[in-house]
Amino acid sequence: MKPPLFFSCLVLCLTSLSCERHAELQREIATLEAKVKHDEAATRQYDKDIAALDGREGLNRIVQQAQIKDEQLRPLEFVNAPRERKLSAIESGFAKLKPAAEAFKAAQPK
Repeated sequence: MKPPLFFSCLVLCLTSLSCERHAELQREIATLEAKVKHDEAATRQYDKDIAALDGREGLNRIVQQAQIKDEQLRPLEFVNAPRERKLSAIESGFAKLKPAAEAFKAAQPK
């Protein structure tokens, strides 16, 4: 891995600064290096976990399953259209009968 620019600048600063800040900067560098090593170890562990769960192949399998489900649902969209038209026709028939039903209710003696 190529050292980041930050570390290169930090090393350059260490070589040109006074001894007072030298020890403090060395501690900071050591802390940063430890964090980088920890992050690299975590990245390796994530890679192992992904590989254990079938990695990219698992993603491809999920995409294929989603495509199969889409193909299964597509015909159902066409089946529902005639049903929705029939339901709409029934609802419009009820809407036409509603004023007559209300007039009939109002005409009935209580």
